[in-house]
Amino acid sequence: MAVDIARAETPEDLDAARALISAFFAWAMEHLAKGENPKPSVFANLETELAGLPGRFGPPSGCLLLARLDGAPVGCVAFYGQDATTMEIKRMFVRPDAWGHGIGAQMLNVLLTEAEAAGYVRYRLSTHHALHAAQSLYRRAGFRDVPGSTDFPGIVEGVDICMEMIPVRETKEESRLA
Repeated sequence: MAVDIARAETPEDLDAARALISAFFAWAMEHLAKGENPKPSVFANLETELAGLPGRFGPPSGCLLLARLDGAPVGCVAFYGQDATTMEIKRMFVRPDAWGHGIGAQMLNVLLTEAEAAGYVRYRLSTHHALHAAQSLYRRAGFRDVPGSTDFPGIVEGVDICMEMIPVRETKEESRLA
């Protein structure tokens, strides 16, 4: 099975990303909301976001990736710059029928490479407390739990887990010595 991960740039890519983000919303409402607010704050203004894609996820301060499995769109993930040095990951989703191929990990690796190339030195995200596989993926990548704060808009105490990573980079001196 061939996995391809690239920036969503064409109108067709953006339509595929819209469909995946909408599928993510539907999946989350079915599997996570369970009687909670019918539209949690993490999905506030979703229609506006979808209509304006790539919006805040576009260059130069953002990135929207689309994953394809054997040519079919199966996953997406994005980041946007919170400020000049900090980015926040949003909309990580892999269709359930594509689970088990490592697509989430591959998307995260590409996204973190894009974030580093854009000059970000602090990476943040929030995830639902019930998404144990996602939390494990993020922790394997180097993310650590942090307290929620105003830096994480829309966080629901007791529901969301906030995470952060500050990548360790070699200095030029360390690189020469290696």
